[in-house]
Amino acid sequence: MWFRQKPKPDIKQIIPLDVGGVKVKPSSRARRFSLRVDAKEGDVVFCWPLKSRVSLEKALKFVERHRPWIEDQRRNALQTIPFAPGTALPIAGKNYTIEHAQGRGLTRLEGDKLIVHGGVEHISRRVRDFLKAEAYRHFKEISDRKAAQLKLPPVSIRILDPNTRWGSCGPDGRLMYSWRILLAPPEVMDYLVAHEVAHRVHLNHSRRFWALCASLTNDAAQSRRWLRKQGRKLLNYG
Repeated sequence: MWFRQKPKPDIKQIIPLDVGGVKVKPSSRARRFSLRVDAKEGDVVFCWPLKSRVSLEKALKFVERHRPWIEDQRRNALQTIPFAPGTALPIAGKNYTIEHAQGRGLTRLEGDKLIVHGGVEHISRRVRDFLKAEAYRHFKEISDRKAAQLKLPPVSIRILDPNTRWGSCGPDGRLMYSWRILLAPPEVMDYLVAHEVAHRVHLNHSRRFWALCASLTNDAAQSRRWLRKQGRKLLNYG
């Protein structure tokens, strides 16, 4: 005689608010513990995987094992670089200093200055708007050029300020870039665009994808290392 086995009841996880002083963010995509810097939180967050059965004890051990990294990230997060007169900005590989000008006028680059008009209270917003527009101009031109190399048609792009990624490629081929990459070295900008354009052919991270990505840029591995080690500093701007 055969008996149908009753399904085990689904016991919901009790997810803590923080682990070892690090705020918890539940993640339906994660399959293991991870830590990341959240731009909006301005702090390190602990990604709690919802698809895996995990224990608070193991989570605490994970946090303690990475405590030096967490404290290092928090020290960097405190080093905010404001968009204010006198602030130096690396824009597309060149250094500019923000300079406030009285009266009306367009935000613009002049020599080694980024000229910003209007009230002082509006400088930060106007600098950010200018950088987004510049990012669109640069990334659109590079994206179209690399797409042409692959005999692909131009595609629309979006400039955003995401928390966890520098760029993305949707199933429809539309591309997204973080405006903050405009403040990275030019070779890193070029690599990121190559990465996302290559996803228009391979929407994965297979060997074929990495080979195609490498063919579209110079020294992709070095640029990836820069983003992994130095990319968090871009979150300090503004």
